[in-house]
Amino acid sequence: MDVQAAFDKLLETHPVTLDGDVPDKTERQKVSPDYQRQLYERWLKAQMKLRVRHVLAYFCRRLPTEKQVGIWIVKQGWTSNFPNAANIIKEWKPSGSVDMVMDSKHIQTFTSSQKWRGLLVADVEGKGKGVIATRRFQSGEVVCDYHGRVITAKEGHHIQKNISEEETVYMFFYRNQKGQPMCIDAHSALCECHPKKQTVGKFINYSKAAANLRPKSYNVTIDGEENEGIIFLATRNIEVNEELLFNYEKSFCGDAGLAWLS
Repeated sequence: MDVQAAFDKLLETHPVTLDGDVPDKTERQKVSPDYQRQLYERWLKAQMKLRVRHVLAYFCRRLPTEKQVGIWIVKQGWTSNFPNAANIIKEWKPSGSVDMVMDSKHIQTFTSSQKWRGLLVADVEGKGKGVIATRRFQSGEVVCDYHGRVITAKEGHHIQKNISEEETVYMFFYRNQKGQPMCIDAHSALCECHPKKQTVGKFINYSKAAANLRPKSYNVTIDGEENEGIIFLATRNIEVNEELLFNYEKSFCGDAGLAWLS
């Protein structure tokens, strides 16, 4: 029996799990006295791969900080054979289905707190306000959301008639996942749920030719409450000091995106 055969036999009684302990020496010797040490090393290596995938799956669409990863790893209760946070950051890249983005507790936290990092609202020549990247974003990464009060399109058009032309640019019309015409009203300087915070997404400017973001509608249930809105995903790698832009006039079909009403 070679090492691989011995390891396969060990897994029959001691499968590799996220929270399991490596089989002790006695158990490994029962399988193969000659390869017990190799069995120890292979089992730990397999568990490490499993744990790394587990961490990366949690932070699937938004690059975390090393501190965030470290805190999350500690919360898992792993006292040994746990991933190194710095190595996780080096290995990270966007993963998983775009349709499952909002299942991520990590992304849910950002949409709730509005503490999106790596973004700066600044004056852009010839445009007024705009949003600049202060860190690199990878293609497919969630950059931020378009945050505001979600209302029907009919309500949105009524509000448009009663506010200044300058404010109307912060009315985001779209169709939700059910095909209903909706609007995100972000025309107020500060939103109701974050009265002391100016949200970022509404300041992202439009461009047909230079768009580096695409919007996607979402519908997710959090703590029994149904939430819907818009998230922006990077369509390519975005560099530091690059302005964030999306094509408002581009039409999307079905669950893959939005159908513009304006």
